[in-house]
Amino acid sequence: MALQTKTQRRHVMQLALFILSFFWVKVAIVAQAQPTKIELPPGFVLETVVNRLDAPTAFAIAPDGRIYLTQKSGVVRVFHEGRLLRENFFDLSHEVNHTYNRGLVGIAVHPDFPQTPYLYLAYAYQPPEARGHKDGGARLSRVIRVSAAPENLNRALPDSVVVLLGAGGTFEQIGNPDRSDSDPLSCRLEDGSVVRDCIPVEGTAHQANLLRFGRDGALYVGVGDGGEHPAAGLRAQDLNSLSGKLLRINPLTGAGYANNPFYDRDPNSNRSKVYQLGLRNPFRFAFHPTNGEIWIGDVGEARWEEVNRGGAGANFGWPCFEGPDRHRETPVCAPLWDNPRRSLFPIHVFPHSEGKVAVTGGDFYTGALFPAAYRNTYFFGEYNTGAIWTVRQANTRFTVEPFATGFSGLVQISSGADGQLYLLSIRAGTLYRIRYQGE
Repeated sequence: MALQTKTQRRHVMQLALFILSFFWVKVAIVAQAQPTKIELPPGFVLETVVNRLDAPTAFAIAPDGRIYLTQKSGVVRVFHEGRLLRENFFDLSHEVNHTYNRGLVGIAVHPDFPQTPYLYLAYAYQPPEARGHKDGGARLSRVIRVSAAPENLNRALPDSVVVLLGAGGTFEQIGNPDRSDSDPLSCRLEDGSVVRDCIPVEGTAHQANLLRFGRDGALYVGVGDGGEHPAAGLRAQDLNSLSGKLLRINPLTGAGYANNPFYDRDPNSNRSKVYQLGLRNPFRFAFHPTNGEIWIGDVGEARWEEVNRGGAGANFGWPCFEGPDRHRETPVCAPLWDNPRRSLFPIHVFPHSEGKVAVTGGDFYTGALFPAAYRNTYFFGEYNTGAIWTVRQANTRFTVEPFATGFSGLVQISSGADGQLYLLSIRAGTLYRIRYQGE
């Protein structure tokens, strides 16, 4: 009998989890034949806002109440005046690689919408030259801006696309377009230096993800480390790489701000755009409503899922740490191991057990319709089991409590301006709303 090495066993386990339940695998979505019963605390009720969506990945609620929803394949839909419109807002599917965990996964609406009629999209980019190559091979990631038509906010102007991040990522920068997580690495020059404005997606996940506007008017972008290649995680500690970071950019130009923590006097350099580092897959994040601190759900690799928090310049330790454990044996990690204060440890972790495989970072409830105890409380979930928890902070203490169960395939939790809590399930193809009606 052949024996598997520790590394081989880990990859087999990861592959099994990936096929069975990890983010957005089509097989996993279809296999969810028996939905788990959704349970909420007393006094809370669940409402369906819109269903029958095709693999929805993210949503953004405009100031006028319009809801823009992304579908994994590259389509943006609109829910307006109580119905899902038949006509797409925008169809980007011709340049979206949506194999496995990749796809169109992030959307944001400009806070001054519709006076500033911009929407922002994050996706795995498929260059035209990549057609004919294997879909699971290395690809790139982009963030673009599109404009809604002034006379019809339910449609995008077709020629309004502006690439804000990833314009340096062309087919020539893809390492191996026919195989994932293999050499040569993407977005690298012959001398080993990093290509400017190029976001690699070596593996089948860990691309540019969530887009959110801060109170400062900047656009914040969560970017994964690019895959499972042994060298991919090291990008998270490299300030010259956009991968494994939270970026802070000008929503009009894509440039970094002069007050970003690693600004080098060139607003278009990679490091000038970096706000936080040391992240594996910051799939969802939120801003604390009082101090502006960023809370991130960082999807783990082998053992742990993390909820992190931090401000400008924070280093969350990946790949040197995963959860509370040392993770990667590499000289890059020596400074963090010698002085752990150089990185921030999570405020909460949970292990890969009982079906839990991936954290879905959430949002702070900022409305006034839930009981007072929930005001400014952080809600987060777990993708596969559909469990939702709350985190309450009292000075330096954090209390984590269960809130709900049964939201399998949970990909986004957001607090709405109407005082309700919204949740999106890719498996159910449904946008839900949680409302409090009293006990």
